[in-house]
Amino acid sequence: MKTTFKTWSILALFILSIGTISCSDDPEPEMPTIVNVPDTNLATQIRLALDLEANAQITSEDMLRLEELTIDGGSDFSGSISEIADLTGLEYAENLTYLHFGSTKVSDLTPIKDLKKVEYLRMNNTDVTDLSPVSEYTTLTYFNANTARGITDISPLSKNTGLKEIILREVPMGNAGLNTIRNFTTLYRINMRNTGVTNVTILAEMMAAGALLDSTPGAAENGGATLDLRQLTVEDWSPIRPYLDQISNIEGVPAED
Repeated sequence: MKTTFKTWSILALFILSIGTISCSDDPEPEMPTIVNVPDTNLATQIRLALDLEANAQITSEDMLRLEELTIDGGSDFSGSISEIADLTGLEYAENLTYLHFGSTKVSDLTPIKDLKKVEYLRMNNTDVTDLSPVSEYTTLTYFNANTARGITDISPLSKNTGLKEIILREVPMGNAGLNTIRNFTTLYRINMRNTGVTNVTILAEMMAAGALLDSTPGAAENGGATLDLRQLTVEDWSPIRPYLDQISNIEGVPAED
């Protein structure tokens, strides 16, 4: 009897020890990564967008909830938004589809280079000069670099063939820029005022393919096709004249003599 009791005691201890070892082998739950957002003004805007406490740490899990972010220095009365200069931290915003940082001091797009879902990207009136960090973007439908005069090459946008609206006023892209735009056959709005373009043949080719007309998908719901061609030194407007009666809003094309 004593032997049996001893045997069961040893067996119980053995089972308990296995259970203890098994529990100790269970993986520890991963702690969320704390996101480094060195620009304190940007961190404030991210917290506001995510409805976080004023001094809350921003985690990688928080950033996955960030789908839209507007940091528009042009409508900032405090001055804090217009001082934003660094987008570091937004690399964790993997689900971001809408990003507006116009009229800020941002000049480097590197932190957002790996985002895969951005559809709306606005950087008007900034010191951005290089679009190459976003050269792998393919999902843009709206792009605005109005008065970002340091940009001379828009070819990094070439993979965004689904673009519907592109605002490039005072971006000195010249005729080379039109070579990038020529494949954007879903465009119904373009502002290329004062961009150094001198030849509109490519625009005519796009119109022949169905772009930039009132009949272009999406144009009618937004008041018709819109083209701003003011302040361009174009000698020959004849390539696009056959299409003018199919465009509701067009500026900059002189009347025929």
